[in-house]
Parts: sequence; C-alpha cells; structure tokens
Amino acid sequence: MANLVFLPIADQIESGTYLLYDGACGAGGMLTVAEDILQRIARERGKQVSTHLFGQEINAETYAICEADLLLKGEGETADNIVGGPEHSTLSNDVFLSREFDFMLSNPPYGKSWKTDLQHMGGKWEIRDPCFVIEHAGDPSNSWSPA
Repeated sequence: MANLVFLPIADQIESGTYLLYDGACGAGGMLTVAEDILQRIARERGKQVSTHLFGQEINAETYAICEADLLLKGEGETADNIVGGPEHSTLSNDVFLSREFDFMLSNPPYGKSWKTDLQHMGGKWEIRDPCFVIEHAGDPSNSWSPA
C-alpha cells in the first residue's frame, strides 16, 4: 500500500526532509515500510532524504508494540512522535492538528464503531473539524466522517 503513496510521484521527489504521518498506525508497520520505500526511491534517483515519522493509534496494545519496535530499532526520536491509547482517537483527539505533513497514509480499522468519536466531533450534521467537512454540489454540509 505504501507504494501507492510514492510511485505516482517518484520522479518529483527531491533531496530534503519529509514528514510521514499515519493516523491509524497500529503497530507501525505501514509507516516504517513507507519510510523504507521513500528512502529507496530517493536513492535510486540520486537523492538524499531524511524522514521523520509521526503516528497516532487508539488501541493501547498495538500502540505499545509500535513503540517497542521503534525503540528496539534504536529509533527513540521517532518513538516520541507516536502517540496512542484509547484517549488518542485521530478523529476526536487529533494530537497533530496544527502540524502539516508531506505524506499521509492510513489504513483505519474496519469494524470499529466511530459513534463515540462522532459525538465528540459534534454529531453527523454538526462536525466541527474542517478536515471532515466538504462542499459538494454547492452544499457545504457534506460530512466525510466514517460514521
């Protein structure tokens, strides 16, 4: 899946620093694979890139696995950029709200109820977070929330 993020723009990747974000990072696998793919693409094109990973995970167990994996790999600074636990839902408690990322990828859990998040966000028709409200066909009240 991480290839889908980078391959369409592979020739546009320049040397520099890139911030990668996964709002449902689970154990962190897709995020670290994305980092590896970006590094490989850059290397193949003679570019040098530095990456910083950020993630948020609502499940305490998979968050702990992600943290442990990063720490065991010696990536303590990256581990500091991963937050998690039941109070850290990306939808209702976005801890990176003011940060902009160069790449975002996410594979949100299927089968999770988002009703509690939806209530915290204002309800289906009163969503307060502008990233979930779109205007379509002149109607600004369309919601892209998962609930």
